[in-house]
Amino acid sequence: MKKEAQYVVGLKNGDYSAFDVLFKKYVNKLYAFVISITKDTFMAEEITQDVFARVWEKRAHIDEHYSFHSFLFSVTYNETISHLRKMKAEKNKLESFTSLKNTSTNETEYEVEFRNLESVTNDIIEKFPDKRKQVFKMSREQGLTNKEIAQTLNVSVKTVENQMTIALKKLREELGKNELFGLFFYFVSFHH
Repeated sequence: MKKEAQYVVGLKNGDYSAFDVLFKKYVNKLYAFVISITKDTFMAEEITQDVFARVWEKRAHIDEHYSFHSFLFSVTYNETISHLRKMKAEKNKLESFTSLKNTSTNETEYEVEFRNLESVTNDIIEKFPDKRKQVFKMSREQGLTNKEIAQTLNVSVKTVENQMTIALKKLREELGKNELFGLFFYFVSFHH
């Protein structure tokens, strides 16, 4: 059994530490995925949190023999649609986004396209200045608060907040103008 599948079994059995491992592995990827669609940092934070809450609620129904990656992005897709439906100002985005759902049902295509987006996202993050990259990863991958990061790095909370704001803005800008992302957004349905 693959290591991730073991964590999924643990999650199904209510093991919070297994859930925490999976959370840390995927939270940054999900956040980037959602923000690339919504262009809204607040909404992306909210949806990402909701997704993991939903995963915990649905844990007993997760099939450890099925791709957890696919399950997770399917939940994310559904949560994003739900949030967009609630926002009248996002009506046009919702219509464009939902129409993509019918363009393809080939999960292999989704997998390939998501991995391409994931690679682009990681490349953007790796180009951040060292301090910004360190702050971003401590927040997104380790789940540390701004205060915890500030204490660890011996800087002010305001410095951490500024670095995160710049990092998120840069990530949003770069994903928005990336040609690969453009193709991904317009021709591929987000389902994982």
